[in-house]
Amino acid sequence: MPKPKTKQKILSELVKTRPSEFKLLNWYINFGFNVEKILFARILATLLRSGINIADSLIILEEQFVGKFKYVVAKIRKDVETGQELSMALSKFPKYFSRVFIGLVLVGEKSGRLAETLKRAADQMEKDLELNRKVQSASLYPALVLICLLALAALLSYYILPQLVVIFTSFYLVLPWTTRALLAMAAFIRDYGLLFLVLLLAGIIFLNFIVKTKKIRPYWQGFLISLPFLGELIKKLNLARFCRILGILLQSGVAIKPALETTIESLTNEVYKNELKRIKGKITAGESLGEAMRMSARINLFPNLLAQMVSVGERTGSLEDNLLYLAEYYEGEVDNIAKNLSNVVEPVLLIIVGFLVAFIAIAIISPIYEFIATLSQSI
Repeated sequence: MPKPKTKQKILSELVKTRPSEFKLLNWYINFGFNVEKILFARILATLLRSGINIADSLIILEEQFVGKFKYVVAKIRKDVETGQELSMALSKFPKYFSRVFIGLVLVGEKSGRLAETLKRAADQMEKDLELNRKVQSASLYPALVLICLLALAALLSYYILPQLVVIFTSFYLVLPWTTRALLAMAAFIRDYGLLFLVLLLAGIIFLNFIVKTKKIRPYWQGFLISLPFLGELIKKLNLARFCRILGILLQSGVAIKPALETTIESLTNEVYKNELKRIKGKITAGESLGEAMRMSARINLFPNLLAQMVSVGERTGSLEDNLLYLAEYYEGEVDNIAKNLSNVVEPVLLIIVGFLVAFIAIAIISPIYEFIATLSQSI
């Protein structure tokens, strides 16, 4: 009689037979990114599709995680073993599982397609992660260049230039204004650098706190939307997220009103949330989603393309398909804007870097030339 397979052996076989499903697992193990929720949904979907029941699947899952998330999975497993629905067990951990995720699980439980909805949830979270990474990578390069440049300027003005000045002043040279400016910066760093850094960090923390308050956040986010390049990026990000989440919820069988409510709650931009709440009110009054979007007071938030595609989808019964197509389109737009943002920022940075390098070079070289000229005259 063959020996029963252990749970670890089952998972190992699944990894071998479905490597594409577990590429994110390898990525997480090798690089340590915080993608536990995606792994949870992706692996659980695969285990359920393989015929393993929910309780045994959670036991296998529990063995794959460490730290706090392992404790969360263990608590979920215990609740499920006592007879609770998975969606109910997940709802006890709102910090880890969003309303969208729990809603999809609930729909999957009711429809008997839990594995399918879990896979959709994992796909949606992966898309979010990918979009966030693209935006962060677009802003990382300029920040690193500026930090390196400021560090170089501080090094030259604080350590190298003062040593040269001792030599210059011994020959009674009149230092040019560029050199005096760098020396003043060095003196400021030496005397007030730590205080300035503390005040700067305190100011950033205070500003970050202020813009996150309920009253200020909508105005701050509205200001960001009005900016060139960055505003377009924020719009496309929110449109992509809106279309994908609403499309997945509708595709999973959620009715339009509760799907729209869940989608609104999942967005973090208050400008879009407030406008979508107004649109939801119009739908409750009897208007279609496409018509409500077309007549939106903030027409710049919802492009005509989106309203038309939604209207066509409502008429033809393919709203969820159109929304998911639009999500792909806007995600591509985010990618393009992020690349273009880098292309715009790089020349500006090069000009700034060139100006600062030239300024530092003149500040150092000018007194050296005068020093050499003075030596030549004295010989």
